[in-house]
Amino acid sequence: MACTGLGLVQRGYERLFYDLYQLVRDQHDVTLFKGGGARSEREIVPLFADRNGLLVKLLPVHKLFGRTPYHSECMTFALGLLPYLRGGAFDVVHIIDPPLTRLLYRMRKMLGLRFRLLHTEAAAMAPSDYPPADYTHHISKATLDNALAYGYAPELMALIPCGVYPERFTVSEDRNTLRRNYGIPEDTFVILSVAALNRSHKRTDYLVEEVAKLEGNFLLLLDGSLDHGDPDLLPWAKAKLGERCRISHVPSDKVRELYALADIFIHGATYEAFGIALAEAASTGLPMIVHNAPHFQWLIPNPNCWIDALRPGELAEKLAAVMREPERLKTMSVRETMWKKFNWHVQKTDYSAMYRRVAALEPRNVPEFECRRILRGASESN
Repeated sequence: MACTGLGLVQRGYERLFYDLYQLVRDQHDVTLFKGGGARSEREIVPLFADRNGLLVKLLPVHKLFGRTPYHSECMTFALGLLPYLRGGAFDVVHIIDPPLTRLLYRMRKMLGLRFRLLHTEAAAMAPSDYPPADYTHHISKATLDNALAYGYAPELMALIPCGVYPERFTVSEDRNTLRRNYGIPEDTFVILSVAALNRSHKRTDYLVEEVAKLEGNFLLLLDGSLDHGDPDLLPWAKAKLGERCRISHVPSDKVRELYALADIFIHGATYEAFGIALAEAASTGLPMIVHNAPHFQWLIPNPNCWIDALRPGELAEKLAAVMREPERLKTMSVRETMWKKFNWHVQKTDYSAMYRRVAALEPRNVPEFECRRILRGASESN
């Protein structure tokens, strides 16, 4: 298993891969290659140049090709992996970073390596842009449906969702104690969002604009990183809401406290590859508001949680309604679904079966455009 950002940044990619590594390492001979953090015999940090490091800043080779520092990171990470991949040391190489998958597929062909390449599609990208791999793992029904409609061979794909460990999100303190610890009055209506802070994908500006329409005693708590830029977003949000907006980026083991002290969880994105924070928050029983796209309907299967996030004012209307009638919050939970369906303990058998299935495949060193089998009907309809 390899993930360039693991140990360096705190995103869904990294959390998914580390949780999965911990899930299967007692059943399989697994080595985790990561970008940073503690090292051990089974957790290795290869020699590479990370996207925020000095080397990438001094030698921005990616700019010559119209790429990003992330692409430089993946290129050097792939080179750092090669010494470990020689001699048939691994049957399966599992990757979640699309550029890294593409690079390893090409290097495998050039160097005559024999590992099977397993890619986890966790970027909600168009099927036409998928990196070549022997097998594609989907974590969302919507992305699997899109891939099937495009023409990918169903026998070379699997749908196994991300999971959560519900027991990790229990807290010993009650809500009032937690609020005192965080300096939040007990009678404040706390609206929580846990996501990267940006205007593009997560639509943080949309959340701020909608919440600004509310009246009463409330706090918008935005917890997340600024990995994707938008440096002016934070001062803009504070100027818009003043003391009614708080921005943080707490450690992963503290996020559960935010779930426990909040009244409701909101999500501004109109698409996701999965949405780990959504599943985590929902597993605690926290009421949810999400966009009514097919993916979110599958992930949060409760119509009381759905809005049209593309219609201005609808989120504000929903929040105002539950602030007026708090009893509505009791109808906006999907805790039981999360515990039964999106639970690492439940999914362990499926992930192990997928690894065995991929290990039995014959590696395919063919041109990238031949890695997918376009179904005749889909081809003719286009």
